[in-house]
Amino acid sequence: MEDLFSHQNFVALSKEVQNLIKTQNWLQRHGKEWGMFFVRALIWIGAFLIFIQPGVFFKIFGLILLSYAYYGIGITGTHESSHLAFSESKKVNRLMCYFFSDFWCAQSSEWWYNRHVQVHHVFPNVPSVEKKQFYFPWLHKYLYFFVTPYLVLFWLILNSVLYLRKRPGAFVLYAGLALAGLVGHWYLFALFIGPYWAILAVFVMRSGFAPLFLHLSVFNHLGLENPKVRLPWLPHQTNTTRNLKTHWILTGMGGNALVDCHIEHHLFPALSNSILGKIRPIIMKYLKREGYNYHEETYWSCLKNCLKYYTELFSATHVDF
Repeated sequence: MEDLFSHQNFVALSKEVQNLIKTQNWLQRHGKEWGMFFVRALIWIGAFLIFIQPGVFFKIFGLILLSYAYYGIGITGTHESSHLAFSESKKVNRLMCYFFSDFWCAQSSEWWYNRHVQVHHVFPNVPSVEKKQFYFPWLHKYLYFFVTPYLVLFWLILNSVLYLRKRPGAFVLYAGLALAGLVGHWYLFALFIGPYWAILAVFVMRSGFAPLFLHLSVFNHLGLENPKVRLPWLPHQTNTTRNLKTHWILTGMGGNALVDCHIEHHLFPALSNSILGKIRPIIMKYLKREGYNYHEETYWSCLKNCLKYYTELFSATHVDF
C-alpha cells in the first residue's frame, strides 16, 4: 500500500512538473546550457591569455582561472550530456559526452554512464549495488578530503581502462580521445613555457579544483539513509539525497544539478539545469506538504560534519546531518 501511495504521489508531482515544462521553449529548456558552456569556454580562453603573460603572478592567477573553467566545462558538460539534458537530440548528447568526458577529462563516457546514470541514479546509497568508488575509509580524513583528490586524473584513467579493457573497440576510441585531449592541452602550454613545464601546467589545470569536485561528488548523499534494497522512487530519492545551498562558486563549477537542485535532479534526471531551477519551488513545496524529506545543507556545514563524523560515515552508518 505504501508503494502504491508513493507512486501516486510521484505521478501527481510529475504532472505539475510537466505542466511547467510545456510552457518552456527550446531556449528556456536548453539555450542556457549552451550559453553557459560558451561562457565557461570564454573564461578558459581568457585565463589562458592571462597565463601566457610574463610574470609569476599571471602564471598562478591564470592557472587558477584555467582550472576553474576546466572543471566547469568538464563537470557540467559531462553531467548534462550523459543525462540527455544538454540537447533535444540523443546523437548530439552522445557526441558532446565524448567531447566533455573522454576528450576533455580523459574519463570514459561509457564508464561514467554506467556508474552514474545506470547505477547511482537508480540505486543511490544502496551498499550492495552502488560501489563506493569515491570512498577510501583507510585514509586519514584530511588526506581524503584535501590531498588525494589531486590524483583524480590518474584515478579517472585507471578506472576507465579497467572498465574498457575487454572491449578493444571502445578502449581504442577512449584512448584516442583522451590522448588527444591531453596532448592538445600540453601543446598549447608548451608553445609558451616549454615542454617540461607544460606537463606540470596540464596536471595543475586538471587537478587544481579536484578537492572541491570530490566534495560535490560526496556531499549530496554521504550521511543520509543507506537502504538495503531500493525503495519506491520518491521516498528513495528524497531519503538519500540532499541539496547544497546556493553558492556562486559551486554552481559556476558544478551547475545547480549538483548543488542547490540535486534532489530535483534525482527525481527528474533528464531535465536541464535551467529547468531544474524553475521546478525547484514546486518540488520543495510538494515534498514538504506531503511529508517527504527535503534535505538541504550549506557546503561548510557538510564539510564540518564529514570531518566530525568521518569514521561513522565511512562505516556505512546512517548519520543524518
